[in-house]
Amino acid sequence: MAEGQGLTPQWDPPAPEPGLDPYAVLEVRMDARPEVIEAAFRVLREMAASDVNDGARWLARLNWARRVLLTPDRPG
Repeated sequence: MAEGQGLTPQWDPPAPEPGLDPYAVLEVRMDARPEVIEAAFRVLREMAASDVNDGARWLARLNWARRVLLTPDRPG
């Protein structure tokens, strides 16, 4: 696609809710290694899947946080 058509090399997915901190969502430190981020995501995903009241919202937050933190140029 030609330059200037709205594509950027690193896509920053929008937060499902304003002001979310991806580190707080996944309950990891800012210096967490990718393996730790993945492990936290898997554990919390299992918990969210069993939450019948708020599971979908929780899963959206977790998926967003995982995508943000596992990008090569992640914050922190």
